[in-house]
Amino acid sequence: MLKKSLIVMLALLIAATALAGCGQKPAEQGKEEQPQKEASKILRVGIISNPPKLDPVFATDTSSARVIYQIFETLVDYDNDGNVQPLLAESWDISEDALEYVFHLRKGVKFHSSVAGEPTANGGREVTADDWIWSFNYILNPDTNSPRAYFLDMIKGYEDYQKKKTEQIAGISKVDDYTIKIELDYPFAPFLSVLAYNTFNVLPKEDVEKHGTDQFNFHPVGTGPFKFEEWIQDDKIVLSKNENYWAKDENGNQLPYLDGVEFGIVTDLAMQWTEFGLGNFDIIEEVDDPYYHEAKEMPNFIERAELATYYYGFNLTMAPFKDNKPLRQAFNYAIDRQGLIDIVRNGRALPASGALPPGMMGYDESIEPKYTYDVEKAKALLKEAGYPNGIKVELTYNTSDAHKRIAEALQAQFKQTGIDVSLKNIDWGALLDAADRLEMPFFRMGWTADYPDPDNFLYVLLHSDNIGPNGNYTGFSNKDFDEITMKARTETDPAVREELYKKAESIAREEAPWLFIYHYTTHGLAQPYVKNMRVPFFGAYSLKYTNLDIEK
Repeated sequence: MLKKSLIVMLALLIAATALAGCGQKPAEQGKEEQPQKEASKILRVGIISNPPKLDPVFATDTSSARVIYQIFETLVDYDNDGNVQPLLAESWDISEDALEYVFHLRKGVKFHSSVAGEPTANGGREVTADDWIWSFNYILNPDTNSPRAYFLDMIKGYEDYQKKKTEQIAGISKVDDYTIKIELDYPFAPFLSVLAYNTFNVLPKEDVEKHGTDQFNFHPVGTGPFKFEEWIQDDKIVLSKNENYWAKDENGNQLPYLDGVEFGIVTDLAMQWTEFGLGNFDIIEEVDDPYYHEAKEMPNFIERAELATYYYGFNLTMAPFKDNKPLRQAFNYAIDRQGLIDIVRNGRALPASGALPPGMMGYDESIEPKYTYDVEKAKALLKEAGYPNGIKVELTYNTSDAHKRIAEALQAQFKQTGIDVSLKNIDWGALLDAADRLEMPFFRMGWTADYPDPDNFLYVLLHSDNIGPNGNYTGFSNKDFDEITMKARTETDPAVREELYKKAESIAREEAPWLFIYHYTTHGLAQPYVKNMRVPFFGAYSLKYTNLDIEK
């Protein structure tokens, strides 16, 4: 209890304050009041998993790419229809034989001046040709061991550099401070598209060397519209506006419009949807199937087809799927893809009978086998495979309500054929690690195009050179398939390339290294006050927030 004397003093003070307020003069006419400070524009994005990597040199997944696209930049980019356009290269020249590319670099591009609230080692200096030469050599260096370095194995001198016969890769050279030249060993049709992949960014040597390959992941420094501030594992990632960003809009206004981005990690899609409804997220990564019809009626919901395939991988290096094509085919005939899509996915996908998605060169609905739902055929193939009384197998999938529902629906379908599938869920990073090491006999996976060419599906995911971390998680190895996909890589005639990829796709369907499930659609959902919202050609994960704005 307060003492009596103190109570009296407080009463007198309150009365004096009130009287003083009554005697105040009104503001003078014409005198401007102090303007209120504008609220910070922080975009709050709900994502479903903790990104495994923020260092683009080692990232291979869309969860990581979603954040990386905001921090780092490549020579070229894609427009909304998937066409290559300039980014940090203003223009380029290609020789008649398609073996030499000369890139003219944008001037005035600067590395971030701070990271995690501390000054960067590079000091926010300008990017020049020397930085691109160093970055490519660092990424392609065998000691760096970037899992996507081989995407550029057509560059002259790549093999010698990988074998440490040379100190630098021969095919990348400096013309002047703002021009670089890249020479190829053979023409490669999607070369420019590969350069837009989010591994091949310009990096500041000083910061990479200061933090090392392990810690640069937690101190990522690039040239993008946003700078890294904080990463609380399994909770949030915070980015702030790059005040020295090079780009302006068509009216000369400085980009980005936003002051920052906060990625909130919420693995429960129902909770993510609830938080969006409460206004706690401005964008959510994924609208779960139960809320799809409601989301479709919202003004900032956008949906489009995606160059992507959802599949379960069979490990061809271990039992029961090793050397047992009838078993793998039995699994493919045992599922009702359209039923799954209609009931579980609200019709938001297309049935898959092969690796290539619709819209991709080499995709052909007439290629056999088509893997329709056929229980009797599946049973006959099980018997041929040596399992007349059925088989038990464990499926490993990454934690997600959506993946769980799909797995449970397929689990029920499999039982009709005598296939008993038990389910095991682990987090996304652990699943990728296990896939890299070919440790799981049967596992969930999906692939979204890194560049719009069948090479990115058939060569990357199924060629024997890429078994393990490079993308071939099943251990699939087929001599004819390897020869065809290698020939297609060097072929310059589009019609010939397409026929080659159709042959390769036919082999993949016949050998069935995957349980082909469906081809994705992609979507984005934002609050009505988020302006300039769109869904890019490669999917919502590749949306760069440079032009997004908040107008409440």
